[in-house]
Amino acid sequence: MTFNGGRAAVLIAVLLQAAGKVAYGTWLSIVPTALFVLVSFSLTAVLFATAAQRTRGERAIALLVLLNTSTAVTFLAFFHALKLIEPAIVGAVEISVGPPLALLASYLLYGTRPERVQVIVGAGILAGCATLAVSAYLGSGVPTGDSRAAEGMLASLAAGVGAVIITMSSRTLMDRGWSRGAVLAHRFYMIIPVALIFTLDADIDPIVQTLPVVATILAVATLGVVIPLYLLQIGIEKSNAYTVLSTMAALPVFTFALETLSPAYRLSWLTATGVAIITAALLFAAHRARHSPLARTR
Repeated sequence: MTFNGGRAAVLIAVLLQAAGKVAYGTWLSIVPTALFVLVSFSLTAVLFATAAQRTRGERAIALLVLLNTSTAVTFLAFFHALKLIEPAIVGAVEISVGPPLALLASYLLYGTRPERVQVIVGAGILAGCATLAVSAYLGSGVPTGDSRAAEGMLASLAAGVGAVIITMSSRTLMDRGWSRGAVLAHRFYMIIPVALIFTLDADIDPIVQTLPVVATILAVATLGVVIPLYLLQIGIEKSNAYTVLSTMAALPVFTFALETLSPAYRLSWLTATGVAIITAALLFAAHRARHSPLARTR
């Protein structure tokens, strides 16, 4: 069995992302979402601007606007959701929205009827999401009211939809001659100023004047956001679709496992059931995609 550097990169990225979600919900609940996003993606933009190959293809202003808008919506919604419901629920919903949404878009735009296996995967994902919605509403993993749970689920769904749009616009740019590095280097123009505007409206003086909190923000941003994004880029370039999809499907499982170590969350078998259903559906979809020449990853 040979060493697969791409798979190792994706696996480490998934572990760091899971740890970052739980750390954010555990230690940074008092930190405004916009401030954390501002720090995270300022660091990320600097990294990709300096380290990534930036071969640009044909001009595509509309696509870049779409990519930047969806990036801002996705991550602001995602980190907002982490303040409201369990990280395992947020991650599972965000990562699972893609397949059913792709099927719906294909049917509405092109009249393409889904195959039976696609229907099975979509039904499994919807069943898992419904289970997680009930768990969030009941506050079985963390004490929340139903209004916060509803807001958290909507934010998670918005993040998932945004992630699909990021995927579509990124692929279209690459089809037009843009390198992956160029796409990554040009996707943060909107999220940083938007996060800055929201940050200026927030009361951040007590936070930025507290050294341990500032150090925690920088550590979680670097280890939970910046490095995983870079490692995922390496994994996508060096691995096939099946490797990336199957490894990413483990993200909700890792997140749920790490939740059990945090004092901010309690074990919820209902959440565990929903995560298991979604993970099984995603792994099944990844297995089916293994032999598909049209399989792609984000």
